[in-house]
Amino acid sequence: MPEVPRPAAGYSLRNARPEDRHSYSQTFQTAFDEPSPFADLMRKTLPGGFFVVEHKPTGTIVAASTAASYPKAQHPEGYSLQWVVAHSDHLGTGSGRAATAAATQVLADSAPAYSYLSTDDFRLPAINIYLKLGWQPLLFQDDQTARWSEVFEKLGMWFDEKEWPTTPQEAGV
Repeated sequence: MPEVPRPAAGYSLRNARPEDRHSYSQTFQTAFDEPSPFADLMRKTLPGGFFVVEHKPTGTIVAASTAASYPKAQHPEGYSLQWVVAHSDHLGTGSGRAATAAATQVLADSAPAYSYLSTDDFRLPAINIYLKLGWQPLLFQDDQTARWSEVFEKLGMWFDEKEWPTTPQEAGV
């Protein structure tokens, strides 16, 4: 498990608070075209698992990541990294990586077997962070090998399908 890095000077990593809702939601809208999941995340977050990075001079939430419980048929335990977001005006500050690493640490400490995350193939900066933090592609469907091969190619990384798990039980965080 990699260390949780500190974001750049002028930024602070901390747990989310109810009063962060508006600022979080504004940053969320810069990355996603759907309603902010703030209230849902506050309900489903594992203890101490909702991290935000605050830009201290403005008090603005510029990045966030959540360790939460979202059971699915394929992942009945439901321990999941949820809604990683970073405001594009604050790229290069380490904010996204810090929030994601902190939530990943909570999952590693909490999940009985493994954790999962879901993302879109085009979210390459986020995928790059996930891979550097130790997350692994799960090749559970026929199209997964081709999709991950393309993602790795775009990231300038080597992909060998034999290195990655095909079931959640093989994945383990």
